[in-house]
Amino acid sequence: MKSILKLIKIFSLTCVAVFCLLSCSNYGFFWGLFGEDDVDERSAYLTDKQGESPDFESQKIQASESYSVLVMTDLHFGASRESIAETAFFDWLERRMQEKDSVKIPRFAVNLGDTADGGHDSEYKEYLQFEKKIKTIAGKYLYGENGETKDSERKFKVYSILGNHDLYNNGVTGFMDFIYPYNSSYYFHIDRNGSQGFSYYFLDTANGTTGTTQLDDFKTKIEADSRPKIVFTHYPVYAGGTDMFMILQNTLERNTLLTYFAENNVKQVYEGHAHANYGFDFGKFREDVIGSLRFSGRAKKQCAVFTVNESKGTVSTEIIEF
Repeated sequence: MKSILKLIKIFSLTCVAVFCLLSCSNYGFFWGLFGEDDVDERSAYLTDKQGESPDFESQKIQASESYSVLVMTDLHFGASRESIAETAFFDWLERRMQEKDSVKIPRFAVNLGDTADGGHDSEYKEYLQFEKKIKTIAGKYLYGENGETKDSERKFKVYSILGNHDLYNNGVTGFMDFIYPYNSSYYFHIDRNGSQGFSYYFLDTANGTTGTTQLDDFKTKIEADSRPKIVFTHYPVYAGGTDMFMILQNTLERNTLLTYFAENNVKQVYEGHAHANYGFDFGKFREDVIGSLRFSGRAKKQCAVFTVNESKGTVSTEIIEF
């Protein structure tokens, strides 16, 4: 009996110790549960952001039937383990914005989540300083601006989605307050020259799932949209199944999403989370995981640029390493 009581006491003290450690950590208590709410509560429906889609018409360099987009992910502002190679990244971006081939110049950017390492407001604000530098460089070459102006956000946009780290310490609130476009799931399309272009869908998978209502709404919206589509998520959906611990764990949900992609003219899916770069060609569409811009444990620090061809309905991807 005494031995049982002793074991109970040890177990209780261990639980208290773990509670204290997790409560004091950068990720907050219950960090493994990924936040203060679930995806069905915050993101039952994809928000129509058509009124905030990229404005190519105001850019000095007119886009042809092809144009490019910058993709970055897993920035983890607030993390101390590694640093973003900011000098190398911004030197590259400055050169990229001066490309003679205008097709290669990014016209907007996408951030695939884990913006903040611990979901703290201070980390989101640190990211915004990083984003400001991107907009300043883009504004200089695309809009002839000298420094950031009040119109910079309206012009060169950086669209973001939630990652699991963004949920720590009730980080959803900070994400919604600070990070454009202040939604966790949304969509828009880019139609130009009197013809249909591509549609862009941003899904909230920060809890490791799309949730039931968001998945149903996604299906409704893509079935009503005949355009070729690009989808963005934080968690890889499947990507060939080579990294099983990093993907969406519900097999039914995975298969459902892959079916929706194949049946509704999705051409490309971009994802983060794994801090690695790999992909899989499903025939009707391709899925690519982009490595972290901060961490280099599984791949070199990287971002990506993808190029769409509107007339052909194709997407190609270029990985940039630092």
